[in-house]
Amino acid sequence: MARTRDTFPLRFKDPRTREALKHLAEQSGTSMTEIAERAIEHEVALQGADLARRLGEALDVVRSYVPADDASAYIAAAAAGERSGLDPMRDIRAAHDPAPVPDLPDAYGVLAAFRIR
Repeated sequence: MARTRDTFPLRFKDPRTREALKHLAEQSGTSMTEIAERAIEHEVALQGADLARRLGEALDVVRSYVPADDASAYIAAAAAGERSGLDPMRDIRAAHDPAPVPDLPDAYGVLAAFRIR
């Protein structure tokens, strides 16, 4: 029994990419499909290795967690923030410079729309 090959429609966002692939296939004597498949395999391997590295780093962080020490440090940092006296909900208003604004060209009326009366 003949084995069927899987197909996947490949759409290029940039037509130059397809043209470059076509040119490369012509120059190398290799099919566009084979070149694209090798490129995809390479990208999947690279991204898989990067993902494995990042997951390993995350696992190291989780494994290094010591509840007593880490909770104490978090509580100490929160307490220091409370002692700072800064209110995170405070209002801050920009100071308005009362100096007159020099006359600038205002062909579209933008400056006039925001002029304080």
